[in-house]
Amino acid sequence: MKNLVWKSIYFWKKGFLWAAYVLFAFYIYYLVTSSQELGAKLIFGCLGVIVLSIVILFEYLKNLYEKMIYALTVECDLQKAIALKGTLKKKDLFNGFKQSIIIFDSLLLLDEGNYEVCLEHLHKNQHFFHSTLDYLFIYYHTQMYCYFFLKDEENLTTCLEHLLKLKNAKKKQMSGLFSWHEIIGIRYFYQNRNKKCLSELALIDKNRLNNREMTYLLYLKGQSLLKLNETSEGYRVLKEAKRIGNTLAVAQMI
Repeated sequence: MKNLVWKSIYFWKKGFLWAAYVLFAFYIYYLVTSSQELGAKLIFGCLGVIVLSIVILFEYLKNLYEKMIYALTVECDLQKAIALKGTLKKKDLFNGFKQSIIIFDSLLLLDEGNYEVCLEHLHKNQHFFHSTLDYLFIYYHTQMYCYFFLKDEENLTTCLEHLLKLKNAKKKQMSGLFSWHEIIGIRYFYQNRNKKCLSELALIDKNRLNNREMTYLLYLKGQSLLKLNETSEGYRVLKEAKRIGNTLAVAQMI
């Protein structure tokens, strides 16, 4: 029911936009046909074609971007996401999606299991990631998982400290990109306080998670259960993570 509502809103917005574009096209057509001077016809016609071409290109690229994000976060299909990213970069003549691709690449490298390369990518683009609190949140959150899987406890601890400092930032300045319960849960996991970790993970609103996020959550939960010798439930949870994680590196570890 929830997905149906969101899809309805999405298609309504798309329909409204295309209706506006069609009205604009008819208006340009009216200006061209009603103008007496040839120069005016050419000016209105050229401007209309240029504006509509740019708008249609943007909508096409936006559609590609949405498919790319869906492939990574819902289908968890890395090869499909990479192929769509390649098409987007090739067609993006004005580099309008350059910043979005920087963020996407950080997630993609993490999901591929290229943790060292991901950290290098984050460092290379650290000026960009430090430009807003939301981007900074993504920066440290991605670092957190890289250090988590690299078993680099020293850098993980430092990263968690940076994340928890952001928690004190004004809420109006940050979007609810990730759950603080997840972040605190990872801190408890590395402190070997597995019951506390599970308690934090239980507080996460699962309805807000996509399959990619759920995979990482289930992996952490499964590992915590195994540490508590709850092997039956632990392997069940990890099996579920592997199922929905599809081609993600974290799913292939199981």
